[in-house]
Amino acid sequence: MSGVVEKTLRLTASPERVWNALTDPMELRQWFPEDAELDPRPGSAGWFEWTDHGRFSVRIEEMEPPVRLVWTWAREPGVALDEGHRTTVEWTLTRRDDGGTTLRVRESGFADRKHRDQNDAGWDEELDELVQHLEEDPVSRARPTEGRKAGSRPRPRR
Repeated sequence: MSGVVEKTLRLTASPERVWNALTDPMELRQWFPEDAELDPRPGSAGWFEWTDHGRFSVRIEEMEPPVRLVWTWAREPGVALDEGHRTTVEWTLTRRDDGGTTLRVRESGFADRKHRDQNDAGWDEELDELVQHLEEDPVSRARPTEGRKAGSRPRPRR
């Protein structure tokens, strides 16, 4: 395996608010995939989809609301988790004294440095979108939309 991607953000939103943005499919569509099917409970399987990149299988491995979330996802679109290479994404949320959140994301299990570097750049884009989403929608769980318009923002390089 070839390294990990680790990112840390200081967010003004509470851990509960950030947790909703990470686990509610309606909210995920606002900043991460263009479409998602996900039942936020350990062992559940679903998918994330991007118009330009396809549909990626995902499985929730662990959840400790609103502190820790772990999922495994397929490296290639249209491939079942058990059939191909996959990586593991771990989210850790820590409440700060000011009520905000320190958010850490760690992705591991890369087969090669090329894919690790692609996802490193992809996470920079996606986390910028998360920050923007939380700033634009600081209280509500999700906006009543069908998700973002396809191609409206840069997509991760899976």
